[in-house]
Order: sequence, then C-alpha cells, then structure tokens
Amino acid sequence: MPVEDAMTTNVETTKPSIPVTEVAKVMAEKEIGSVVVVENGEAVGIICERDVLDKVVAADAKPGELTAEDIMEASLITTEPDTNILDSVRLMVRNGIGHLPVVDNETLIGILTVQDVLKAMPEFLETLPSREEMERGLGEATGEGVCEVCGEVGESLVEYNGRWICEECLDFLTG
Repeated sequence: MPVEDAMTTNVETTKPSIPVTEVAKVMAEKEIGSVVVVENGEAVGIICERDVLDKVVAADAKPGELTAEDIMEASLITTEPDTNILDSVRLMVRNGIGHLPVVDNETLIGILTVQDVLKAMPEFLETLPSREEMERGLGEATGEGVCEVCGEVGESLVEYNGRWICEECLDFLTG
C-alpha cells in the first residue's frame, strides 16, 4: 500500500516566526500532535507535542518569548506519496518519530502518523499486547530471524503477543 492511501492530507502548517503559544493553541484546538513549519512554500521543520514538552515545559522556558523556529526539529525526515507504507513505518521506527511529512517534488502534500498507519493497516493492532501480556512481560529472545511486523532480518527477535519481532518494532509498538 502506498503512503498516499493512508496519509492525512489536511496538514496544519505554521511559519517559523509564529509564537510557540499560537502553535500550541492550534495543536490543542485541532487535537493534533504535530505542526509542519513552512517557509517560502517548503517544509523546513516540524513541531511535535514532544518538542513542546522537552523544549518549553521541561526547560522552564517562556513560551510567549519563543517562536516555532526556536523549538522545531529542523532535520526534517520525509517520505514520498508512492513509497510503500511499510518502508515509511521502518523509517519512522529507525528514527523514533511518529509524524512523517509527505512531500512530492519538495511540496508538502500530507503527513503520515502512527494513527494513520493503524487505520490503514489494522493488522498492526494484532501485535499490541493485552494487559495480561504486558504484566507477564515479553517472551524469550531468539537468534537471527525475520520480524513478523516489518519483514526485516533481525539479529535478535523477541516473542511479543505470539509473534517474533525486532527491537525497533517493539519500541515502536510499546512507545
């Protein structure tokens, strides 16, 4: 399945000079977890809830004195609309991100989130543990094999909810 079949097309954007308080208000009002920072029509960064927590709240900074540019993640990782969704999930897992802007010829056309992936591929939900499994812990680790979530060959797979998965997918699924 290509990314364009699962992505959210109505992407909330902001300019680098907008105060963090305004960005946070938009995120709260729209009930979204990220805003893409755009300058001259090009995506130049992203602000996620985690950025607000880490760079404003935890840093005891004054949000009214900060701009989007001050807290955005400028090393923007993107994907393209025709990329296979599993390849994009692997990219998200490898980089520890939950929001992946989708660009076509350097133009922002959407965003792929963990929620989008779960809606489009509900079989991912089958890999999530029940409360009992979480309390029991994970199964034994094994040697090299193929992850049953991402399909990558891993050196050490873990039994998780009856499936053998790699450490990256385990981190992705358990947060």
